[in-house]
Amino acid sequence: MTINRLVSFVAIFGLLTVASADEWHYPTPESNGVIKDPEHWGGQCDTGRRQSPIDLTHKAAVRGDFSPFLFSNYMNPIRNAQLANTGHSVQIDNSDPSVTLYGGGLPGKFVLDQMHFHWGSEHTVNGVRYGLELHMVHHDARYKTLAEAAAVKNAVAVLGVLFHVANQDNSHLEVVLETSDDIRDVAGKSAPLKGRLSPHNLLPRNRTAFFRYEGSLTTPTCAESVIWTVFTESLPVSLDQVELFKTIHDGAGHELVNNYRSLQPLNARALVYTTDMTVGGSGAGLAPVTAIVLAAVALVTAGRLW
Repeated sequence: MTINRLVSFVAIFGLLTVASADEWHYPTPESNGVIKDPEHWGGQCDTGRRQSPIDLTHKAAVRGDFSPFLFSNYMNPIRNAQLANTGHSVQIDNSDPSVTLYGGGLPGKFVLDQMHFHWGSEHTVNGVRYGLELHMVHHDARYKTLAEAAAVKNAVAVLGVLFHVANQDNSHLEVVLETSDDIRDVAGKSAPLKGRLSPHNLLPRNRTAFFRYEGSLTTPTCAESVIWTVFTESLPVSLDQVELFKTIHDGAGHELVNNYRSLQPLNARALVYTTDMTVGGSGAGLAPVTAIVLAAVALVTAGRLW
């Protein structure tokens, strides 16, 4: 095989690999809305032992102690914000590297890459699923891109924000839903946000009570590189707003009635829970996430985890 043919083969193979990796979908629910069979996406999605999402249950959690989160430039509106229909969700990308997060037990500074939504929630809390879940996806600042960080354990940090169904609309979601009218029917299409949106406005007021565990991306490739933080305080969303999210079309032109992955087993992982009384509290000190996780795993091994 000549060098030119070899290069052509590698390029074509790479394109085929990317294309096949994107050819996945969420299971279609039954007429009663129940999903009968879990998704089968192959690779690490099927074989991994540290997959997400999971059921966040207090019975399986150990109490943790973390320093407070420190948010930088989260109150600023996202610059040149675009809303994209990815075929699997609606997503807002951030191109400003100064929007960063650190503290909260994270092993360094993390840069906000993008925000996207799942309807209903991917994580459940004590078996209860919420109407909507926002993922704020960050990569470790030591790496240039999210793709590069996703290949490294604990180099991606995702903040999960749950939304409970309420009577009133959430005004901060209106700019997202109004813009979604322009991209609703075409996967891969994007449009400028019809207003200003600050990440801060999509965070709960109480950012000291949350679940923490080490897991994966919830979509292919399901890379096991994520430090998960899911806040226990939820934000409101109206039922009408949830129904509007469900009208987004996927790559096949069908409505995305749901876009949440099925729950994954916890296996031998530690699930840590912290409240506003324990974050930065006295006694145990400001333990980093790695130390707490290792201690919790030791308790699991010893059969002392409650």
